[in-house]
Amino acid sequence: MKKIRSGISSSLAAEQQKQRRRRIWLVPLGFLVILFLWVSVNRRSFTAEDLAMGYSYILYQLPLLNVVLLPVMTAVIASRLCDMEIKGNTLKLLYTLQKRSSFYDWKFIHELKYLLAFTIGEGIMIPLMGAFCHFTQKLPLPLVFLHVGTTTLVSLVLLTLQHFLSLMSSNQILPLLVGLIGSFLGLFSMFFPPAAARFVLWGYFSAFTPFGMDYDSRTRVMSFYKIPFPVETFVLFILFGLFFFVICRTVFLKKEV
Repeated sequence: MKKIRSGISSSLAAEQQKQRRRRIWLVPLGFLVILFLWVSVNRRSFTAEDLAMGYSYILYQLPLLNVVLLPVMTAVIASRLCDMEIKGNTLKLLYTLQKRSSFYDWKFIHELKYLLAFTIGEGIMIPLMGAFCHFTQKLPLPLVFLHVGTTTLVSLVLLTLQHFLSLMSSNQILPLLVGLIGSFLGLFSMFFPPAAARFVLWGYFSAFTPFGMDYDSRTRVMSFYKIPFPVETFVLFILFGLFFFVICRTVFLKKEV
């Protein structure tokens, strides 16, 4: 037991030492600032009717914004944490001191730390935006927790992909390019038929949105309605995420250095 604890603490300390002075916390913080500014920029134009459905508006908007922003954010986080070993070509030397599986897992856990900082921060930001914009709608707390949970789940699968690509690529431009392309694919997938949209990994943020929107072009009035949560899709996505992580991890462990 002591040996296991010692190995965990040494791996944890090693990853933390690598991240010193790299300011990776600025990545999730910067994306949170972008979200806050995007949602609150029209604060002064909100009418009484808008304020009465303010949280519905936010919980509808955030998944759409996450489709665009989070593929890029996960790509940047994974690239920033993996580029030291890749650029320095030190993997062969590192494997003499640390198991491949330990290196892969601890690197992923540290990336997850920054991802959770974003998703939890986004959840906290929802009531803060409500107070800032003076929403009169009651805060739907269960839907906020649901939003944080589904956002974290989809982001985890994207992080699995970006983590794998960053460790497999000698040049970090490729993983960043995949994140950027995924952002556009996720956005366009919202206009695909449902059967086709299921195959676009980056578009699942909007698949779990709790609200839909109706827009009357004649009166220019928006209205929001609740969408039943797709439990079957959610369970299948969890199973896919676990399977995908195992496949990516197995391929990396068999890679020749």
